Amino acid sequence: MEFDSKVKKQAFFLVLVASAFTALAAGLSEGVYSNFYMEVYNVTASQRGFIEFPREMPGLIAVFVISLMSFMGEIRLAIVAQLLAIIGLILLGVFTPPFAIMLAFLFINSMGIHLYMPLKDSLCLNIIGSENTGRQFGILNGVRTGAGFLASLVVFIGFRRGIFSFEHTVVRNFLIATLFFAAVVLILIKLRRMIGDPPINTGKKLLLFRREYKFYYLLASLHGAHKQIALVFGPWVLISILLRQADTMAFLSMVGMFLGIFFIPMAGKFSDRFGLKRMMFVEGYAFIGIYILFGILSAGLMSGRIAAVGVPVIIVYVLFILDRMTMQMGMLRALYLRSIALDKSEISPTLSTGMSIDHAISIICALLGGFVWDTWGPQYVFFIAAALSLGNVIVAYMLPKPAEA
Repeated sequence: MEFDSKVKKQAFFLVLVASAFTALAAGLSEGVYSNFYMEVYNVTASQRGFIEFPREMPGLIAVFVISLMSFMGEIRLAIVAQLLAIIGLILLGVFTPPFAIMLAFLFINSMGIHLYMPLKDSLCLNIIGSENTGRQFGILNGVRTGAGFLASLVVFIGFRRGIFSFEHTVVRNFLIATLFFAAVVLILIKLRRMIGDPPINTGKKLLLFRREYKFYYLLASLHGAHKQIALVFGPWVLISILLRQADTMAFLSMVGMFLGIFFIPMAGKFSDRFGLKRMMFVEGYAFIGIYILFGILSAGLMSGRIAAVGVPVIIVYVLFILDRMTMQMGMLRALYLRSIALDKSEISPTLSTGMSIDHAISIICALLGGFVWDTWGPQYVFFIAAALSLGNVIVAYMLPKPAEA
């Protein structure tokens, strides 16, 4: 879609605000889910891995839902996604239900969030256009990170002062998050009036597989594995081994988000200057180093050979922050797809396909990771992740020239 410069600027501003609000909502809800599971349901590592099944399953089936509802257009479907996120989170926040019912409510919330993921990326790419894509995408992700920082600050203060607590009948931070989701609905309505509703062109196939996009699919697979380390097992070292609560997790996330405000736009500029291929090498080697150290420290802390005080704990904190920052380089996959897309109409369905692959791998890794943790020890989860990260380096090496454009 092409817009005049004024409309493009206004539309991009609305997208920035919507991105900020969704990041605020995520920080107030998803950002403390692990502590919620531990403090309310006292789950084991295996149970923590199993929770990822209903939470990640929407990402696997989202492509089918998007295909079936493609007649609605990107923005209207994005509105529906936000409404689902609101419904699921309200039910979690008000009732704090038994474990099995909690999984159902989590599924509803997660369905909304996962439907929105490929839609927001496709919508952003449609508005941004083809000039300085990396810089503008970097700005967009920087805004998301800044909002995430603010959410972490609110969570930190809220839990420290007792404003938020999982012991309350109502989980207040969850309800505040729903207000931000509701604000995004209003923004999307205004955006639709401004630019219309970009069509979702999935063609006759529910999944769009092309040989030309094979490296994108590989990167999506590897991201599915990395995501479980960054969002589940990395935090679980702090929560289950070091017994850190929501305020500490929020503080560490806040530090990572603050650094990300500067890091992500810089990564976008570097991708324009040095090429995506080189940036993907950096990403892959960073994952390998982080996970090897995570494995060594988690083994030592679990066995007692390493004291759970002082320098070792600080190193774990640093690794947690670095892992979150490295995950923020996930925008490279969308930029790479944008650079090789045979047709702009294929971006949205290909992003959806990549997300389904990502989540299929993610579910498998969560279930296996929890089993490995409880059976052999946490270090093996991280060593396996480090080995898988070699795939990022190999894929970066194999990327064709368009990735350097």
